[in-house]
Order: sequence, then C-alpha cells, then structure tokens
Amino acid sequence: MKVLYKNKLVNGDVKIKNGLIEDVIESNDSSNVYVFPGLIDLHTHGAMGFDFNTVNSVDDINIITSYYLKNGVTSVFATVMTDDFNHLKKQLELLKEAIKTNKVIKGIHLEGPFISSICRGAHKEKYLLPLDVKLFDELYECSGNNIKYVTLAPELENSEEFISNLIKKEIVVSLGHSNASHFDVVKAIKNGATSFTHTFNAMTPFTHHNLTIAFSSLYIPSIYNEVIMDLKHVDPLMIKFLEKNKGNDYVVGITDSLMCTGLSDGDYLLGEQEITLKNNECFLKGSSTRAGSALNQLQGFINYKKLTDYSLEKAILPFTINPAKSAKIDFKVGSIEKGKVADLIYLDENYNVIKVVLDGEIVYKK
Repeated sequence: MKVLYKNKLVNGDVKIKNGLIEDVIESNDSSNVYVFPGLIDLHTHGAMGFDFNTVNSVDDINIITSYYLKNGVTSVFATVMTDDFNHLKKQLELLKEAIKTNKVIKGIHLEGPFISSICRGAHKEKYLLPLDVKLFDELYECSGNNIKYVTLAPELENSEEFISNLIKKEIVVSLGHSNASHFDVVKAIKNGATSFTHTFNAMTPFTHHNLTIAFSSLYIPSIYNEVIMDLKHVDPLMIKFLEKNKGNDYVVGITDSLMCTGLSDGDYLLGEQEITLKNNECFLKGSSTRAGSALNQLQGFINYKKLTDYSLEKAILPFTINPAKSAKIDFKVGSIEKGKVADLIYLDENYNVIKVVLDGEIVYKK
C-alpha cells in the first residue's frame, strides 16, 4: 500500500493504537492501494434525502453522515443555512445532541442569516438578520458552543464588533453571500476573517473600476478559498486562475451538497424552497439560480486531480490538510501523523473507496 506520509507516498501501512495514529510502518508492499487522511468537507448541507435544516432526529443525521463515510469523508462541518430564527435554534439543538455521539461531525457551519440580501442566492430574504451579537450568541448557546465556522457579509453594519465576538469564541470567520467592496474585505480580514465562502458564487463580480469581494478573494494572499469542485459552479479555468494566484495550499474543496446528493433526478427541498436536480445540477425550481450541488467530496477530489493534473500528493491537499487548517482542526485531523486521530481512507488505483477508518475503527469496507 502507498501511504501519504510527510507529503510523500511511501510503501507501508498505518499503525493505530487507541484510535490514534501511532506510526507509519514502511514495507516493500507496493500494491496500488492508496491510504489517505479522511476527506474533510467544511460546507455540506446534507445527502440521501435529508439536510441539516429539516432533519427531525439524530437518526436522520446519521443517515447523512453514513453517506459521507461511504464516499471517504470522515470530517464535516454540518452546514445550516438561513431559516426562521426559532427553527434555526431547534436544528442547532438537534445537532448539539448528534455531535455527542457522531464522530464525523466536527462542528457546525452557520451559513447565514447574517448575509447580504443582494447576494443571498438561495437564502430566503425574509429570514436574513443584521449583525447582532446578541442574536448570534443565542444561536451559539443552542448549538452547545458547537458553531465553529460562520459565513457573513462584512459590509453589513456592526461588522467589526460582530467579527470580534466570533474571534473571541475561536470561531472561523468566512466571508460570503456578500456585496462587499475590497475595502470592506480588507477591514474584515484585519479583524480576523480567514476564509472566503464558495468563492465567486454569491459574490458581486468585479471590474477594473469596481473591486469587490470577488476581486479580494483572488488578490489577498494567505486567506483560504472554499471552491465548489463540481466544475459547474465555477468555470474550470477560473479555478486554475484562482490556484495560480493563491497557490494550492489555500484552495479548500467543498461540495455545498444538498439533500438530493446520492439520489436520482427530481424535485427536492432546500429548507422551505423547492429545488430541481437534473443532470447532477441543482437549481431553485423553475429558475436559473443555482442552489448548492449534488457533489460528493471524493468526486470533487477526482475533478480537481483531472483539472490540474497534479500529483496525488498535491491534488489531495485541498480535501484534507487545507480544510483542516482553515477550520483550525489540523491538530487532530487532515494528515497522517503520529498522535493524530486515525481517520483514514483506503482507495484503489481508480480512487474507489475500499475501506474507511474513523477514530481507529473500520466503519466501511467494500
């Protein structure tokens, strides 16, 4: 087997003890089985007919995460989008309960309601809220302090105080669904923002005289860029352009997957709204507005590998250690190192999942 160890593929296997990686044992085994860190998805709403805004039980949540595991994903930030405030609280409380036993969910990504009405995309305008620290803290308490990542629009009033409150709680601030100017973005980054949410999507385009958040996402170094890797939300050449500007180390592959992921074409729901899945593309029903994707993270990796023609060692980074660093969970996952959690995936030479190890235990085997 070939193990990704210290940024190189070495022949050997991983020694596990008490759920942690103890060592990588090198050997003469050169079979075409690849051992990678489990994939990480920081922006996913659901799969298999369920999403985190509408699930009714921990069992429903476990169905979603079982799908992730079968496709090589061992860490997610369960993404909850803009909704009725009281309903949000209810869903966050449910996720709090799920996280107690579900080892796949490493935290919650709150995407809205603190976003721009101009760039709200598939988010309902009537549920958007101002950047109000008290309102956020109420949601945070309902989540059991499990909100670890927040998407917000930095041009909204009270941005500095709001971001400061998140940073004090060690929450990642990601900028998106935004009509911000470059100046707004620079200010937010100085205050602690470290990421852009689904780069180029739900962002005002830029021109040579109108430097918007989309320009900032390309221009500002050392800030992470989520990218939906279905090669439909963002033109493949634009992904290459982003990678050329920012470097592979700051690209974070995401799915933005919806409840229709893993299912056949048809009509589904995104919160209260109807969506249509056709030919692996999701739109608000009867419109041309994209509404997330039906992508799984393994396919996203395969798409990125083919697009860039990078080595496996380099192409896997936006799906493992980059999101781990972006989410500040790289001390425990994202790479195969001594002392880290044994979240591992075994792939054949065609990148099909053979086996998945979560917290040192085999949880899926083909």
